[in-house]
Amino acid sequence: MTEESTPPEHAQNAERRKFPRYSIDIAIKVKVPAAGGLSTYCFGRGGDVGRGGLSIHLPHELIVGKAIDLTMTLPYSERAIQCRVVVRNREGFKYGVEFKELRPDDHEMLMETCRRLGVVQSI
Repeated sequence: MTEESTPPEHAQNAERRKFPRYSIDIAIKVKVPAAGGLSTYCFGRGGDVGRGGLSIHLPHELIVGKAIDLTMTLPYSERAIQCRVVVRNREGFKYGVEFKELRPDDHEMLMETCRRLGVVQSI
């Protein structure tokens, strides 16, 4: 396969995904380990979202495979979701994270947001 016919990485990722992704732009907060066993917070932006995960842009070094705590407020939502995610991939400071620990009501909120985004973005 020549370089010209190689599909872009995001197209390859889309083919591997279990769930569709929807375009968003939201603020996120990530709790990251710091020196001496303490933690600090880093702020960034959330990109596309799906039932299984989220893309984030974060000016901080994250390790692929590590779990982190993430806080976000989804579109059409009145409150923030705090959840545990695992960093699955990285390209510079853009990361793909997979949702791992969502409370049942947060999971329902995520499903409803994806449903609404699917309707709006299909127009």
